[in-house]
Amino acid sequence: MPFPLLRLPALAIEEIVKNCDHKEILFLVQTSSRARRLISRHTKLHSIGIAVVDNASSSYAGIFYGEREIFRVSIQTWREQINSSWRFQFFVRDERNILVSLWKQKDTCIQEILDFLKGIFGIEEVSFKVEQSSSCQAVLILENCVSNNLNIGSVDWLTISGSDEMTGRFLMASKGATQLNFNGFYSITFRFNHFHLFRMDQLRIENATWITSEQVVALRNCKRIDLGFVWLDEPSINKILREYLENPGKMQEIRMSFPLGITLEEVVKGLDAVRIEESNGERAQKYWFNGKEGLQLSLTKEWMGPIVITRKT
Repeated sequence: MPFPLLRLPALAIEEIVKNCDHKEILFLVQTSSRARRLISRHTKLHSIGIAVVDNASSSYAGIFYGEREIFRVSIQTWREQINSSWRFQFFVRDERNILVSLWKQKDTCIQEILDFLKGIFGIEEVSFKVEQSSSCQAVLILENCVSNNLNIGSVDWLTISGSDEMTGRFLMASKGATQLNFNGFYSITFRFNHFHLFRMDQLRIENATWITSEQVVALRNCKRIDLGFVWLDEPSINKILREYLENPGKMQEIRMSFPLGITLEEVVKGLDAVRIEESNGERAQKYWFNGKEGLQLSLTKEWMGPIVITRKT
C-alpha cells in the first residue's frame, strides 16, 4: 500500500493524509522511513492528552486526541516475550480499535513514543490526566514533555502518593501549564518556594493544608485560584489582602476554603474599606478596598463556603 502512495504528487498525498484518521496514519508511517518522512510533511499540528494509570492492577499511558484514545502504551514488566528495545519498526497490536504498544521498561518507552508522535503529528501542546497513580511515573512523563519544550495545557491530578520531593518535582514541571487541578495532600514537611513562576489561567488545589500566606501571595500571577482546606488565620488573610492591594499581578479571583471558622471583621482590621455591601442570601457582607493605580478588590465569604477575594475589572 505505501509504495503506490509514495509515487503520488505531493498535493495528492496531502489530500489522502487529510482524510486519514490517526490510526491509519500511524500504520502507514511504520512501513518505511521514507513513508514516515513524506507523510509527516502533510500532517497538522496537534494538541494531545495523556492519561496515566499506574497501580497494582495495570500500568499504562493512554494518548488522546480530543475525547478519543488513539494510542496506548502498556507497561508489562512480567511478560518476558516483550521486546523492550522495540523502536516502531513493526506494526503494533490493535485492541478495541486502539493501537497498543507493550513495553517492559518504564523509563524509556514514553519518551521514545512521544518523540515518534511529535515527529509525525507535530505535537504543540500536551494535557495530562493522572488517575490512581504513584507520582514517579507521571512526573517522569511530564518532565520529559517539558524538557522537549512541549507546551503544557491542563494538568488534572486526581490522586497522588509519593514523597515530598516527587510532589515538588511535579509542581515544578507543571509551572507552565494553563490549568492545574491538583487534589493535593497532607504533609507537615512539604515546602515549595517556586509559586512565583506559575502563570496559570486556573489553579485548583483541593487539599492545601500545607500552604502558607507567603505562597498564596506568590501565586499572584495566576488568574483564578481555588484552595481547599487552608489552615490560615485572620491575620494571615489580612496580610494576603494587603499584599494583593500593593501588587495584584494577574490575579482575578482567589477562593479559599477553611476547615475552621473565619471572621471577616477580624480579617479586615486595620484596612480602610471604601464601601461595604450588605449581606444577601448567597454571601456575607462584601468589603471593597482601593489599591494602587485605580485597583479595586473585594472581600466576602459565601455562606457555608469559601472566602473570596475578587478584582474588579
